[in-house]
Amino acid sequence: MNSKLKVALSVAGYVLGTAAGITAIVVGAIQSQPGFIVIGVAFLGAVVVAFIAGAVASPRGSISGPKYGAKFTPPDWAWWVAAGILVVGFVIGGILLAA
Repeated sequence: MNSKLKVALSVAGYVLGTAAGITAIVVGAIQSQPGFIVIGVAFLGAVVVAFIAGAVASPRGSISGPKYGAKFTPPDWAWWVAAGILVVGFVIGGILLAA
C-alpha cells in the first residue's frame, strides 16, 4: 500500500475515532444516558492509545535483494490494549443502556 495512503488512513482513523467519541459523549449528556458516555470515553481512550503507539513506533528495516527500506511498526501491546478498552467500554455501555 502506498505510504501516503497509509498516513491518510491513519489520520482519518484518529479523526473519526475522536469524532465518534465526542459525539457519543455529547449525545449521552443531552439524553442523560451514561451508557453513551462510557462508549464515548472508550473511543477516546482507544484513540489515545493508538496515537501514543504510533508515536513510539520503532523502525524495522531489512535489506533483501534489490529492495531495501524500513517501516515503522507500533508495539504489539497497543492493539490489544485499544481493543480491550473498546470491548470493555461497549460491554459496560451496553449494560447501562439496556438497564
